[in-house]
Amino acid sequence: MNKAATFHTDSMAAADGTVLKNPASVSCSNPIDQVTPEEKWEKAGIGNAFIFANVMRTNPDLLLELLQYALPEMEITGFATPPGEEVSIKTSPDSHGIRLDITVRDINDRVFDVEMQIENEKNIPKRIRYYSSTLDQTCLKPGEDYNDIRDAVVLFITSFDPFGRGQYRYTFRNICVEEKDLVLGDGSTKTVLNADGSVGSIPQALVGFLDLVKGLEPVQEGSYASRVQEKVRSAKLSSKLRREFMNWEMTLLVERNKGKAEGRIEGKAEGIPVGATLNLIELVQKKIRKEKPLEVIIDELESDSATIRPIFEAVKSAPVSSTPEQILDLLTKK
Repeated sequence: MNKAATFHTDSMAAADGTVLKNPASVSCSNPIDQVTPEEKWEKAGIGNAFIFANVMRTNPDLLLELLQYALPEMEITGFATPPGEEVSIKTSPDSHGIRLDITVRDINDRVFDVEMQIENEKNIPKRIRYYSSTLDQTCLKPGEDYNDIRDAVVLFITSFDPFGRGQYRYTFRNICVEEKDLVLGDGSTKTVLNADGSVGSIPQALVGFLDLVKGLEPVQEGSYASRVQEKVRSAKLSSKLRREFMNWEMTLLVERNKGKAEGRIEGKAEGIPVGATLNLIELVQKKIRKEKPLEVIIDELESDSATIRPIFEAVKSAPVSSTPEQILDLLTKK
């Protein structure tokens, strides 16, 4: 794991200025119903959670640099473990599960969860609370004392300002209401980086990255933003990563539509894109009518068994005249 010297705000601003030109591909707009995974892939930039997680996990030096820019007071000098894969956590069978984009532990044994959030679902404060409490449950092993729990940082990067104060960075720690100078000292920090901010002093390199999150294209060669963008372009040349993206999108859509059926989501009015799932179901139906086996369908759709098999089995078990909507209803009731 590469290590880097601790950066300070003034030196970073002088070392890495980033000038931006007109937007090239904006990936931070609200999702539009009926947008397919293929269209999302074409538009996806570093602001897309899947692309962000892949680029940062495969380039830990860029992740380290980002954390140093975002959290300079923590003096992060290196990682004890490489950034992990996306983690799905469900603390009990009837609890709400979450997916952690990037988790990493630094050489001071602190745990960091880094999340990219482009869609403004107006739930950032409660979402951070839930992510933080769930992350804490991974930081303490059975038999360990509460004093052994690792310090934990939840960092959300948003394309919008969830608090409306204009700050580039919002940092939250627990303090006593009656004694303002009394910090709880629980080792928990929650930070939000606001790509729509304009207030506060942050490194120019971080400003460039946040502009990249909004879809702006860096023009200064060698800047942090340009190095990140180069890795994004390189990642999107991978056909394997493209297939993984499609599977990831389909998995999210099925989960969201299942949540809708269970009453956790109010419907399409909230911006849940069901069109892509219905399109996939229709494609599977057409291929089944041509008597193509499951393995051939998976290959032709450039997907995998975990995504296609449930749809395949639902279509096969349903009446031939079933619509994609009826098949989706079967899937969400399973």
